[in-house]
Amino acid sequence: QERTQTLFSKDNSYGGFGGPMIVVSNINGTVVGDVGGGGAWSINNFFIGGYGLGNEGAQLKIGDEAFDIHFKHGGFWMGLTMKEHKLVHLYSSFRIGWGKTSLKQNDEKIFSDNQLVLAPELGIELNVTNWFKFGLSGGYRNVSGITSLPELTNADLSGAYGAITFRFGGFGDYHSYSDVRIDDDF
Repeated sequence: QERTQTLFSKDNSYGGFGGPMIVVSNINGTVVGDVGGGGAWSINNFFIGGYGLGNEGAQLKIGDEAFDIHFKHGGFWMGLTMKEHKLVHLYSSFRIGWGKTSLKQNDEKIFSDNQLVLAPELGIELNVTNWFKFGLSGGYRNVSGITSLPELTNADLSGAYGAITFRFGGFGDYHSYSDVRIDDDF
């Protein structure tokens, strides 16, 4: 008979992790890489924490003038890992963040507006070691709140993305890796 798990019990696994992430997406017709990182506290197969991402790789041309687009956001990051004891397993996560998009010329901010970013994703994760996990995921970034940037809209910043995540830490499940065989069911 299985025991019921409760929030505060020695049967729970808990830990924390952090690490860099790279998100490849399209901003105003240019493929860019958001670079940043995140960290979270995990209990059983759920995690909650924070993240920060940004890039400066896209441009916008208005008439004869070119502007560099600086896109940055950060906020809450939460997710669910399925069968994390397996060598390769599924996970899903959701980021909700706030930030700013600025149009700059020669590092001088000319235009700026605040935004809200919602980014659900689904991916696979590989247990490289008991303290390092590597993830590949895809999702959709929805940006809202952009109202005062010339010729740049929410749709120019929203779209599908792919992500690479490196997670380092104590995941709380490390004690069980020695009992898991690679040929176990996925």
